[in-house]
Formats: sequence, structure tokens, C-alpha cells
Amino acid sequence: MYRTVSQLDAAGGTLAANFPQLCSQFVLPEPSVRGRPVRALRLRAGGGGNRRGVLLAGGTHARELMNPDLLIEMAVDLVASYLTGKDVILGGRTWPAADIRLILETVDLYLLPCVNPDGRHRVMTVDGLWRKNRRNNPGTACDGVDLNRNADLLWGVTEGQTSCSPCADIYCGPSAFSEPESRNVRHLLDVHSIDCFADVHSYSELVLYPWGHAPTQTGDATKRFTTLPTTKCQPITDASYAEYMTPSDLVRFETVGDRIVQAIADVRGRHYTRQTGIGLYPTTGTLSDYAYARHIADSARHKTYGYTLETGPWQGTAADSFHPANPEPVKREAESGLLALIQQASAP
Repeated sequence: MYRTVSQLDAAGGTLAANFPQLCSQFVLPEPSVRGRPVRALRLRAGGGGNRRGVLLAGGTHARELMNPDLLIEMAVDLVASYLTGKDVILGGRTWPAADIRLILETVDLYLLPCVNPDGRHRVMTVDGLWRKNRRNNPGTACDGVDLNRNADLLWGVTEGQTSCSPCADIYCGPSAFSEPESRNVRHLLDVHSIDCFADVHSYSELVLYPWGHAPTQTGDATKRFTTLPTTKCQPITDASYAEYMTPSDLVRFETVGDRIVQAIADVRGRHYTRQTGIGLYPTTGTLSDYAYARHIADSARHKTYGYTLETGPWQGTAADSFHPANPEPVKREAESGLLALIQQASAP
């Protein structure tokens, strides 16, 4: 049903070995905390520089099993369409082969199918609802860090669903980017010119964009996380605080988000909700908010639009929602949404 870590790596390796003109696989600088290599793919066709960069990541939370499979299967669909000239048909939505060709010839598409291989292995062998990585937290009986609370954006500020407790599922870790798995995501953002990043999660049928720690506003440019007074392991003290975003960026997030929502609905009529991250629940240290925040904290950094996609609905139990018995319909609609994201990212 779901691919093991080895099977994900092997599928990516097979693509790269058989179609090197379109796909390459590479090992990221840091193995997981338990020593597993972490592999990524790059898809591109043709030559030329000044290409747009898109990075899609899955499996950050271990129990969300279908999204790493989704990213690998999307890679297969893109390669097959490019080589055969056939459309990609996802339920009621058809992606013309000409659109796929244009994407691969204008975009450098990076896929990190499984951010957290140790966690995935545990879910598939021991504990089906494990969320974190497999760090040993000294002095406690609890293991793991939530990799989606470990990034350097208001790290350790316990707003909403962020915790400093090592036993919590939402533990932010001992320091920002303490974990090799989250540092691998940072490495890809550092080394490549990534214009758009999406972290693919489950569940709730949502398309999320910044901000997660506070409401988004466009009127007061002095309200920036870079100058916000905060205390580690305490929430934001100003209950009225709202984080600034330029009006043009907000329009872009909303416009692209709406196109993702439409591309998903076209597949089988499921209507995802576009909203800011805090609309789900308050968070700090998330990878998608960090990706966008980088250019604000340091103007020398490349500007990256960051999204989170929450695939699939509640299906009665947590286990069935995170890894449903039949994930195929969810994967197909999510693939359509991601293709819309990539297509929009390819535009200046």
C-alpha cells in the first residue's frame, strides 16, 4: 500500500538511472538522526539558465504516509508525459502534455519525498501514529522533535501548537535547526534559487500560507517578527499583534492559492480551503513560514513563497485520516494542486 523508505529511494533511483536527461537523484548533506541517507530528486528538461526553482517536501511528519508516495508518483507522471507526449489525466482534470513540457523546460523542480525517514520507518513498523523524528531527548523517556516546529522563525515561542516539552508531539527541539532533517530543507533553500516551496502534509483539505504565528496584515510595515519582543518557551505577549506582509505578496498568495484549490476541485469535486496558517492553529518554527521569512530577515536571501498543503479529509479516525486505506483519490487531487502551484511559480 505505502512505500517503505527503501522503496521510495529505489523508485527515485530508477527514474534517475533510466531517464538521466530529465531526472537526477542526490543525497543531501546530512543523514537522519538514526543514520539514514536522505535523498532528493531534481527534474528538469533542456538547458538554459535563469530558471524558476520549486521545492516540494513530504513526510515531514512521519505518520502522514501518502505524501511521499504522492511526490514520487508525480515525478513518474511528469517524466512519462514529457517522453510520450501524453496528457496527465487526474480524474476530471487534464493537464495537457504541452503544459507539462513547458513546466519541465522552464522550472528546476526539486522533490524531497521523505524529509523524515526514521519517523516513517517507525510508523510502518512500530507505531502508526508517530509524528516526530527519532532524536533521543536526554534526561527524558521521550524521543523526537517536531521537524515542523524546528525552523528559525520565532523558534521556541510557544504560540498555539508549539511546545518546549520534549514529550510533546509538537516539541520544537533544543535549538533552532537542531535536527539534521530540518537542516537538509534549509540546505536546499540555501543552495538553490527556490522561488516557491510547499510542505505537503495531511489532513484537513487546506491550502495554507503565512503567517502561522499571528494574523496577516498589510497596513503597518513596522510589525515584523524581526523586531517582535518574545521570550523562549512563552507565547507572544501582545494579543493584538498582527504580522505585516506586502499587499502584492498577499495578493499572490491568495491568487495562487485559489488556483491550487480549483485544480484540486477539478479532480473529483473536493473543495479545499485557502487560508493563512493561523487559521488552522497558531504555530512557530514551521518550514513553509521560514521559507518565506528568510528574505525578510536577510534581504540578501532569495525570496521564496512558502505554502503548506494539508491533503485529504478527516475520515473518522486519526489513523484513517493520516494513512487511509485507499489514498489514491487524495494523491491524484493533491498532484493536480501541486501542478497548479508549479505552473504559477513558473511565472515571474
